Amino acid sequence: MLAVIAAPLFEESLFRGFLFRGWSRSKLGATGTILLTAALFTVLHAQYDAFDLGQVFVLGILLGIARHRSGSLVVPVVMHAFTNALAFLQMAYIFGV
Repeated sequence: MLAVIAAPLFEESLFRGFLFRGWSRSKLGATGTILLTAALFTVLHAQYDAFDLGQVFVLGILLGIARHRSGSLVVPVVMHAFTNALAFLQMAYIFGV
């Protein structure tokens, strides 16, 4: 359950909260901030293979866009938690847990 609740809260607070707020007001702007935070988010998930890292990067971009458009951290946190819950259920199904 840590992956479904704690990880999204921590990661989104860092990437789409703290870093997004500061960097989006810099010369990076919203687009640069979305790309940079997505890249850093991807580096944090280095345990995955190249294909999965590509998916993590795209997810990071989508979470950044959601943060930017909604003006709220709640939307990307819920999206991230939902994504992790689906991955958890998929693994539970595959391994018969």
